[in-house]
Amino acid sequence: MTYKILFDKYDIPQSELELGDDSDHFADREMFENQYYKVKAKFNKLLHLVADLQSRFNSPPGSIFDQGHSVHSNNTSHIKLPTMALPTSAGDTCSWLHFRDTFEALVVNNATLSNVQRFHYLIASLKNEAKDLISNLQITNENFFVAWRLVTQRYNNTRLIPMMHAKHLCQMPQV
Repeated sequence: MTYKILFDKYDIPQSELELGDDSDHFADREMFENQYYKVKAKFNKLLHLVADLQSRFNSPPGSIFDQGHSVHSNNTSHIKLPTMALPTSAGDTCSWLHFRDTFEALVVNNATLSNVQRFHYLIASLKNEAKDLISNLQITNENFFVAWRLVTQRYNNTRLIPMMHAKHLCQMPQV
């Protein structure tokens, strides 16, 4: 049977059937669109949340010489980390690796510090012979790298460091 026969058999005008058919699906269509826009809004909210978290983790950390650090997670819990003291070096070969690694992590690799600030922290961290090595340099942006290179060339002696450690091991008192 075709639709035309059905219309003729029941005396239903075709335009009335079409209107009735649209009104039956209108509620379903409206419900589908509402659900679609709700899901789309939630998805966009999640995307913005993920983007915010990524930007927080990818942004350079704050100055490590503040009075303390706060690590934020969902803005509900705060962890206050203790202030880290700068390492110091008087030119001791055995403690050089500790000083170098700590100073590089705290100062040299800190993107929030300027070179002048790094230079001041370097001067404050060195003592005796190590400080005398860079004492004649002016405190400028360019001179920080000169000073750091001088200090690392002088104390980053890959042959002397193991020899000094072995010497200290041999000079330990007997138990």
